[in-house]
Amino acid sequence: MTPTTKSAYLTVRVAEKTRIKFHAKAWMFRISPSEVLRELIDAFIEDRITIQAPVTRKENQIGRAHV
Repeated sequence: MTPTTKSAYLTVRVAEKTRIKFHAKAWMFRISPSEVLRELIDAFIEDRITIQAPVTRKENQIGRAHV
């Protein structure tokens, strides 16, 4: 597979505890957190994963339109 030039950035804010858990789990698989995020994004675009609505709504989602 030919390497793709990466020139765009995505930024997301999460709780520090969430970031620590995510990084720890990524490294357990010997994969960098960035590689995990890239794979999740590609899988989502290619319909290899599905995001399900949470059973309970988060406070910050109330009143937002879902895309």
